[in-house]
Amino acid sequence: MTERFTQVIERWGRSTAVTHRGVRHDVKALLQPMTPERSGEPFTVTELGAADERVWRYLGPADTEIDMGDVVTAGERWRVRNAAAVYVGDEIAYRWAALVPEEQA
Repeated sequence: MTERFTQVIERWGRSTAVTHRGVRHDVKALLQPMTPERSGEPFTVTELGAADERVWRYLGPADTEIDMGDVVTAGERWRVRNAAAVYVGDEIAYRWAALVPEEQA
C-alpha cells in the first residue's frame, strides 16, 4: 500500500525542497491550497493591512521528515504550521503538513 503512495507522489508531485533542521532535501511532493472553512475572500483586512489566510497542504515522501517550523520551497516559500506522519498499519505511508506563506509565519 505504501508503494502506491510513493508512486502517486513521484508521478504527479512537483519538485520541492524541504529544509528540515537546517538540511535541504529535494523531493517530489503534492502541494495544494486548502479551502477555508468559511466562504469569501482568502484574506482578512486588518488595521495593519490584509492578512493572507491561505493554508497549503503538503503530501510528501515517507522517508523525508518534516516538522513544525521547517521551510518548504516550490517557487513560493512556506513555513510548516503542523505536520504528521501518516501510517498504514505499522509503516509510514507518507508525510502530511499544513503550510502557511513564510511572511505570515
